[in-house]
Amino acid sequence: MKTAIDCLPCYMRQTLQVVRLSTDDPELQLEVLRRVAELTRDMDMDRTPPENSVPVYQAIAEISGCADPYFEIKKQSNEQALALLPKIQKELSHSSNPLAVVLRLAIGGNIIDYGAMHSFDVDATMERCLKVPFAIDHSRELQRQVEALRKGASVLYLADNSGEIVYDSLLVNLLTDLGLKVAVAVKSGPIINDALLADAKACGLDRVARILENGTSCPGTPLAICSDELKQAFTEADLILSKGQGNFETLSEEKAEIFFLLTVKCSVVGAHLAEISSIQQQELPGKGELVLFHYNGNS
Repeated sequence: MKTAIDCLPCYMRQTLQVVRLSTDDPELQLEVLRRVAELTRDMDMDRTPPENSVPVYQAIAEISGCADPYFEIKKQSNEQALALLPKIQKELSHSSNPLAVVLRLAIGGNIIDYGAMHSFDVDATMERCLKVPFAIDHSRELQRQVEALRKGASVLYLADNSGEIVYDSLLVNLLTDLGLKVAVAVKSGPIINDALLADAKACGLDRVARILENGTSCPGTPLAICSDELKQAFTEADLILSKGQGNFETLSEEKAEIFFLLTVKCSVVGAHLAEISSIQQQELPGKGELVLFHYNGNS
């Protein structure tokens, strides 16, 4: 997915939001905003939005001296989600189709995105995600493929944000209970509130799955610059599950079969998703639509 004109003011909005977390110094805040304005002027619009965001966040960190402004927020997001787990697990034990439920919870958890959203209500969103219809619903195909996998088959799960990775753990646990070998990919360095190795460990994913770092501090999975370990896992996986907008934006034109699980939070992503899925664009305005999209690599 290429960067759109509408992405440019979004970079500035995100910059202002992050720099206010990073420093109270108004002079440094202004310096950051001016630097990012210069970066947007020279951006390669053929690159994906997450790739173009990397120098933006590098500039914020360099000038403000704060490498991980969302550190405390990420910790709180994990703790909030972990506190809800016992209730969710109890409800799952009474479900006739737990895979369908955990898929919805994982997608609903994708609302926890400080890059794309100004504010949100996690509890209300998780309740809503169990009831509302998907804008794109390829869950039956995903269930069919999961059921057809042999024991020991490999699943690559591309994680997105902290907090939501707790909900991801429900799906990962279910897949491992089915005898599948799951690898969960996280980012190698801090970028917005994206999940890191520490977040995966905080929700116990390292006890049931192989955790690998993708080699980048990009809020997505730009394969060309990812680690060899990630590239190998991507190539060899029998099933690839991709969480969130950033991973979708960086992988939506790859020649690979991927199931994209996301909450659509911007009109640019919605328009691109509509284009490659043959869904009417008005069905994906970018206002929180739930999507489970089976991409076969040549849509």
